[in-house]
Amino acid sequence: MTFVKQEYDISDEQVPGARWFKGDLHIHTLDDHSSGRVKLPSDVRKGDYSVDNVVRYARHFLKGAIANGVRVLGITPHSPKCDSGVSAVWHIVEEWNRGHDDDGNPFRSKIYAVFPGFEPKLKQGSRGLHLLFLFEPEIGEEKYLSAFNLVMGGRSPWDGNNLAVSGRTVSEALDDLHDFRKRESSGVGNEDSGWDFLALAPHIDGENGLLTEQKSQLLRDFPHHQIAGLELNDDKLPEDTVKNRSWIDKGMSKHYQAFFHSSDAYSISEIGRRHTWFKLATSRIGALRQAFIASDSRMRIGYERTSDGDLRKISSLTDSMLSARPWLKSVTVRGNASFFGNDDRSGIRFDFSPDLTCVIGGSMTGKSTLLDGLRVHIDARMPEQNDALRQVEARGREVFLAGSPKVVLDCPGQDPTVPLRDQWPAEFYTQSELRMLAQDSATIESILTRIVETERNGIDERTRRLIALDKELYRTAKLIAKLYDDRTEAEQALERSRNAADELAAFSAAGVDDMHRVSRESQRWQDLKESIDSVARKIGTESASASSIDFPETDAEMQGLLRDPSLKKHLARAREHWQHAQGHLRHAQEQAAVAVKDISFIVDELIDRESDIRVKVERELASRGLERGKMQQFQSLNAYASLLSRYEANFQSVNDRFIAAQSDFNKLLCDRDSLVCEQRAAFDRVMASVSESHNGRIRLKRNDDRILKPLDSFIRELKQTGITRWWNDLTDDERPAPQELIDKLDKNRLVDLKMSGAVQNTFRESISLSKGFELTAIRCNDQYVLELRMDDGEYRAMDSLSGGQRVSVLLSLLLETKDDRPLVIDQPEDELDNRFLFETLLPVLRRLKGRRQIIMATHSANIVVNGDADLVIQLEADANHGRIACMGTIEEPEVRNAIITTVDGGPEAFRLRRMKYGF
Repeated sequence: MTFVKQEYDISDEQVPGARWFKGDLHIHTLDDHSSGRVKLPSDVRKGDYSVDNVVRYARHFLKGAIANGVRVLGITPHSPKCDSGVSAVWHIVEEWNRGHDDDGNPFRSKIYAVFPGFEPKLKQGSRGLHLLFLFEPEIGEEKYLSAFNLVMGGRSPWDGNNLAVSGRTVSEALDDLHDFRKRESSGVGNEDSGWDFLALAPHIDGENGLLTEQKSQLLRDFPHHQIAGLELNDDKLPEDTVKNRSWIDKGMSKHYQAFFHSSDAYSISEIGRRHTWFKLATSRIGALRQAFIASDSRMRIGYERTSDGDLRKISSLTDSMLSARPWLKSVTVRGNASFFGNDDRSGIRFDFSPDLTCVIGGSMTGKSTLLDGLRVHIDARMPEQNDALRQVEARGREVFLAGSPKVVLDCPGQDPTVPLRDQWPAEFYTQSELRMLAQDSATIESILTRIVETERNGIDERTRRLIALDKELYRTAKLIAKLYDDRTEAEQALERSRNAADELAAFSAAGVDDMHRVSRESQRWQDLKESIDSVARKIGTESASASSIDFPETDAEMQGLLRDPSLKKHLARAREHWQHAQGHLRHAQEQAAVAVKDISFIVDELIDRESDIRVKVERELASRGLERGKMQQFQSLNAYASLLSRYEANFQSVNDRFIAAQSDFNKLLCDRDSLVCEQRAAFDRVMASVSESHNGRIRLKRNDDRILKPLDSFIRELKQTGITRWWNDLTDDERPAPQELIDKLDKNRLVDLKMSGAVQNTFRESISLSKGFELTAIRCNDQYVLELRMDDGEYRAMDSLSGGQRVSVLLSLLLETKDDRPLVIDQPEDELDNRFLFETLLPVLRRLKGRRQIIMATHSANIVVNGDADLVIQLEADANHGRIACMGTIEEPEVRNAIITTVDGGPEAFRLRRMKYGF
């Protein structure tokens, strides 16, 4: 009866291409009841091999695997069927394929792959050798049992309770299986539509293990090239097993074999007790074989050694970990005017693996258009070179985005409301960019920063602190310059005040004080004179006014009108008093005039006295060397002298701040120098790590303080033609670093820097105190130079290498960085050194799996196949539109054919090369 596998997606973890599954490839079943070691669930009856009881066991088996998180099962009893002829293995396979768990969901939706198999004891060595054989379920139960019979040479698997030895050696058993597969697959039309098998060596260091029974034959006649993997003993890791056995590592590398852990479980609860993580794209033996072949990228031992020497489980490698790093799952393009548009309303959907996706296709099929279109669409960093920028812009805007298509990106776990470049922060590189960046020190430094995980945080933190110190030093240099000017001004004011006080002291000794006292007294009397004279003038004016006022004469008629006789008395008395008042006013005026005259005599006497003293003072001042004109500045000198204490306090305050700023500047400078030393030590360790990881093929050199852009700006801002011309005439190697320039200036050795005498004078005049501090504050970054060791053992710098060699070196460093940002590279291989590609670049590329998404357009079969692409997209195009010819993994026949046809020149070219090489 033909076995038909039911297809189900494990939808909760569905990602394009290959993905991680926890696997246990060595599990025993109820079929091994004769060993006495099998432990059964409580509701499975011992000794009952009826179908109902075995199906019950099969369901327990699958549910136990699910409970333990095992998604890939290798079912390998010593015997594939019970005494009654019922096979527990096959009932497990059938229940997995068609059965449902208690929750109603299919077992196929929870367990990704089940490979039926067996573990015979073959006729090899003194005690027999155990091997594991795993098959596609498509083999069917009948052929599965027939395959076991072939391997055993017709013998029964048990001799009582002991495992019987097969009548076949390993080579004979493998040959029989290959012949059997060819016979049974003939006429099917495609062998891949039939079944396949895989051979593994279990418990290699244990009894009946490969390294115990076959050590003498391993390098001679044992068919080890047909063994895909070697199972570690429970208490061992790969490093324990190869210790002092370098021949094992060498042989496994030659045949692309890998170590793995499995449980060798005899009870359901032990399934997954020891396990390995496998990265699979399909649930077929071919995918499992690919995992063993590319074990550095598709397999992870599930354990690590603790500091106490015990083994502990590593963190899960399931695809749920993808939420921790950004990646692009798919891009859908809708719009007929676009190069990738079509009439289908659903558009074209490109799927991408979270690890390595290779885009292949012939010339002009749209590989660069796809990548450049994504680059433009998400507004990623663009090339700095004008030619490259124009090409990317043209393909991205005028071809990919022609007609304004609807482009939808699926970035799992990202906030859809943020800009696309934040959802998918990919770094894009073209060939020309890689060539140019290989010589850019800032780019190299940025890459070095992210290579050694243990150094990265420290380097980043020191970089931030250095930038902050640079800014603080620049600010402090400006502050020192201002405080210097403030101090100069305060010092000048203080000096004027002190001079004024000294001159006032000299004036006092010369009698100036007496002169000023007389002058002040003279002024007081003069003021009095002017005041009395003013009053006298007012009295004179009032006296004249009073004299013009007369009492009227009363005639007889008027007198007759006055009835009261006393009124006459009042009239007479008023006239008398007014006459007296007029007299008093005239007398007061006369007396005031006399007083003014007498005061004038006093003023004149004081002026004469002041004049005499002035003559004496001037003679005395002249004898002291002071000018006569200084006497006119007495008031201002007196004002300055009165502020002496204030000027002293102000100068002291400004000077204290000036000294403190200098002290702060020097401390900042020391802190920065110390930090620079720490940073250089960290980069030295990173550079040593790079050299070690590339076996000395790549080397880095550091040239201290050689990125002179800050100093270049400083020189040009001096705006001195002679200095600028001197600077421009120097070669890059001749130009001094800031400290060297300062040292030569201090030692008066500017001539050593090829400065003419005139330029030296101009430079000294230009470097004021403030400019000197600014120059000291300048820090120039170190220059990092990549070098490649050639076949003759000599190292060459990037500027003396070919474009392809530059790309090779930079790309290998880019891939080494501990960076989770996606990396998109357009056809880097056009000039790549294939030997460097195979020996250095591809191993790095495979090691990167699981840390960073890489999308690469390529014509290189080495990158696609030896780089172990997790997903391949083949493009094809006509004059107007591009489309997906096929999309999938290397395990899929259609994709393999696409790779052979597109990047290997076709099956005939591939066959011809094999013939010419003699493979």
